Amino acid sequence: MNRILHLVTMIAVNAIPLAGWFVGGWSPGTTLAVYWFETVAASLFVGLRAVLHKRWSPRRGHFKYEAPGPDRSYSRTSFIKGFLFTTLVFSAAHGFFLAVILLLLTHNGQAAMIGIDWRSVGFGCLQVLIALAVDFLVDLPGLRRWSFWQLEVMASRGFMRVGVVHLTLIFGMLAVAVTDAPSALFGVFVVLKTMYSLSTTFPQWEPSTPPRWLSRAMNRVPSARPGLTFEEQWAKDRIDEAKRRKENEQPWTGRKGTRR
Repeated sequence: MNRILHLVTMIAVNAIPLAGWFVGGWSPGTTLAVYWFETVAASLFVGLRAVLHKRWSPRRGHFKYEAPGPDRSYSRTSFIKGFLFTTLVFSAAHGFFLAVILLLLTHNGQAAMIGIDWRSVGFGCLQVLIALAVDFLVDLPGLRRWSFWQLEVMASRGFMRVGVVHLTLIFGMLAVAVTDAPSALFGVFVVLKTMYSLSTTFPQWEPSTPPRWLSRAMNRVPSARPGLTFEEQWAKDRIDEAKRRKENEQPWTGRKGTRR
């Protein structure tokens, strides 16, 4: 039931700018402003989930987060602060970039092409906020029982959402500024962003063994780990990842560390 409700709320969140662009006659500037707000609001709701989970079910990952990757490095800051700092700094930087582009186009006499309808922006942002709040309330009753891994997956998708939305901000607005068919090109960005956002609501495929075609192809490439086949590397990476997740899931007792 929760998965269905999440899917419904994510469809609603993505339908708002989609309908505004294709049906409501929103300009690129108006649509991008709503996208920017969606990213910031979604990041804050993820941060709020993390704050509550840290209080209700403190895990090692909250305080001494072991990040994925070959280095398996520990974060020097808390998981929540690291997530919010990264996403909000990127959001602020790209919000500034969007404002500069809008000012430049206005100065060049192209304000009508990308002009922002602030009434539509306000209404769209309110709808997005309501949908994201409902999505948060769906999670709230069971948040205490979440694993740290569930929170980490949501945060990772938040990072990816920031990347996708802000690539749309950058290249979409540049396309509007320099092409002869801005509406058609920007419409492609709107559709691709919507498809990506909806894809994150479904479970991700994590096979225990790599596909055979991938193994055959990768075994022909010089190995980054001499003496190991691609299948052996895959298995080792899965073991390391399982160990990393287990470390992050350990209950936090306030001690500086746990025995590895």
